[in-house]
Amino acid sequence: MTVHALHADGQNARERLLGALNACMDDLSLLARSDDVPGTFPTEALARLRAIGLLGAVLPVDEGGAGLGIDRQASMTLYHVLTRLGAAHLSLARLFEGHVNAFALLWHHGSTTQRQRLMRYVRDGGLTGVWNAPAPEASLRLLADGEHFRLSGSKIYASGAGIIQRPLLTASTEDGKLLMIWCDVGRAVVDLSGWRVHGMRATATGTVKLDGVVVEPGQVFGADQDYHRQPVFSGGAWRFVAAQLGAAGALADLMKQNLVDARRDADPHQRARLAEAVMRVETGRLWTQAAARMADDPAATPADVVSYVGMARLVVEEVATDVIQLAQRSIGLRALHQDHPVERICRDLATYLKQPVPDAIRDAAGASAAAYQGAALDRWPS
Repeated sequence: MTVHALHADGQNARERLLGALNACMDDLSLLARSDDVPGTFPTEALARLRAIGLLGAVLPVDEGGAGLGIDRQASMTLYHVLTRLGAAHLSLARLFEGHVNAFALLWHHGSTTQRQRLMRYVRDGGLTGVWNAPAPEASLRLLADGEHFRLSGSKIYASGAGIIQRPLLTASTEDGKLLMIWCDVGRAVVDLSGWRVHGMRATATGTVKLDGVVVEPGQVFGADQDYHRQPVFSGGAWRFVAAQLGAAGALADLMKQNLVDARRDADPHQRARLAEAVMRVETGRLWTQAAARMADDPAATPADVVSYVGMARLVVEEVATDVIQLAQRSIGLRALHQDHPVERICRDLATYLKQPVPDAIRDAAGASAAAYQGAALDRWPS
């Protein structure tokens, strides 16, 4: 197949995906309400994504996928997928983003044989994800045990715990290396009782004890510290930012619909709030799309990617926080009723925004700006 034909096939596949996703947005929004229970998992909603081919869309185009997460040509499609999922069902968006992240890391650091196994798993409908956060008292270790390895320790904040059969794990070896592992965790002990937060209830997030899980040599991917390799490690943050932006956009839409339904769309104070909300969402869109393009630009330096995507993350955090406040003020007490969609979206979004080390990211962006020798308006390519 020629490069031109492959590109056309990829574009057609991505257009079909977006069309199929658009057609089930209302259903996903309804499922988000019923899934909003602590310790649940969006089984039916995930089945919808599987049915329209979205889980398999991470595969390369020449393998029947759309290249989401691994093909630069697919970055804007992935942006639209994540914003739509974020608008409809933020817990589902979180799980799908983890699937994309895990597949891309395993694909880029896997051998030919490992890639074949990974593709078979995805073709069979498998969901994967990234479990990286170590338990403070029991960081995950990869210990030699004859001709194979075994795991010792735990992961916390593992989304899809008890559901995802083969997550990407990070573990330290006895000589201090940090490696990526992709193996069956069926023997793991899952505890969801500690996920007592007010949002993102349907992510099945918990602590997973992995003591005794066997790892074969072919289930170890990449080399020491490949998981933290820049700019992929920080640059990939644009994906969860897109999901967050989608939820903020949904709040702006609900604000507008509420004003129309209540016949208050002629109120100048309410229109001013709506204007502020849509301006903030547009600011987030410009930053997030630019960050996605920057992250996939082979000409961009790793330092520039890390800095720009980090700033986009901070901007969207501010955007989403402002939109939450504007929506609640516009709608009033009804926005806090449990049967109102704004109440759930605000909870989910406020929870998802709590990503780690925002102060360090802001400090690094400031240091990068201080070190730049030119004018601020000339720094970033259009």
